[in-house]
Amino acid sequence: VCVTFHYNRHEDNQLITETIYALDFISRLTQHIPEKHFKMIRYYGIYARHRQSDLLLRRAISKEKHKIYLSFNRWRDSILHSFGYDPLKCPSCGTTMLFLELYFNHKPVPLHELYEKAMRKYRCRSPAPLLLLSHPSFS
Repeated sequence: VCVTFHYNRHEDNQLITETIYALDFISRLTQHIPEKHFKMIRYYGIYARHRQSDLLLRRAISKEKHKIYLSFNRWRDSILHSFGYDPLKCPSCGTTMLFLELYFNHKPVPLHELYEKAMRKYRCRSPAPLLLLSHPSFS
């Protein structure tokens, strides 16, 4: 059994198409699997989570626009702006409903677990980035 695949060669950025035996393909592919507990840098440069350019961009946006930008991170506002309706407004009587429970694959997801998961991101951060925000230095 043969496998046909293609890739961009790094030397000249040319598209190369190869047809090789399946076992040879698997042996080539498994060379790229890192050893157990090997740490890889996956997000660097533009893919990094915390970048200096993001910080400068946040400072360049006015406070009024920043509030609008933050509102797009809220699911209710996002649905309202995208689809033109409030997901928490009752279609029958028009009163605002309360969000009490979330279901995923027909099973309830406890809200306290979602809250704890969301808060774990903020508990792990060191206070160093906050110091950068309060005392900017351009050198």
